[in-house]
Amino acid sequence: MTEEELLLSLRDIQPPLEPAWWYLSPATIGLVGFVLVGTVVLWLFYRQRRMDRLFDRASCELERIVAAHEDAGDDREFALDLARWLKRVALIAFPDRQLESASGRRWLEFLDQSMGDTRFTRGGGCIFGGAVYRERLHLDATETVDICRQWLTSIKPQLRKRCRGRC
Repeated sequence: MTEEELLLSLRDIQPPLEPAWWYLSPATIGLVGFVLVGTVVLWLFYRQRRMDRLFDRASCELERIVAAHEDAGDDREFALDLARWLKRVALIAFPDRQLESASGRRWLEFLDQSMGDTRFTRGGGCIFGGAVYRERLHLDATETVDICRQWLTSIKPQLRKRCRGRC
C-alpha cells in the first residue's frame, strides 16, 4: 500500500457511545436487590411480632394468674382472677359484641361460640357462669387453665385483627 492509499483509509475519530440513562453494574443491582429483600423480610417479621403483641400480653397475664395461684392456693380467688381475665380479653378481642354485661348462661355460650367447643357450658369452664361467686368453690385448676389457654389460642385471630391499628 502506498501512502496515499493509507491516508485515504483513515477515518475521523469516533466519539464513544452515549452512556445508558441509568448505568448500574450487576454487583450494584445485586446489592440493591439484597437490601430490598432484607428490608421486606424485616418488615414482615416486625409486623408479625407487633400483631401478636396482644396475644402475648394476654398469655403472660394468664401465666401470672397461674403462678399466683400456685403460691397462694386459694381456688376462689384463682377462679375470680380467671373470670376477670376472660372478660378483659374478650372485651379487647370482641369490642363490637357488647359483652360488658354478659353473665351466666349468655356469657358461657359466647365463650363456647368463640372457642368452637362446649367446654364452658358443659365442661370444667361452667364455673365462669356464676359459680366463681360462691363462698366454697372446688375446681380442677389444671383443667380450668387448660380451657382458658385453648380459648386464648382460638381467639388469636381476633386479637391480631384488633392489633392492626393499635399496637
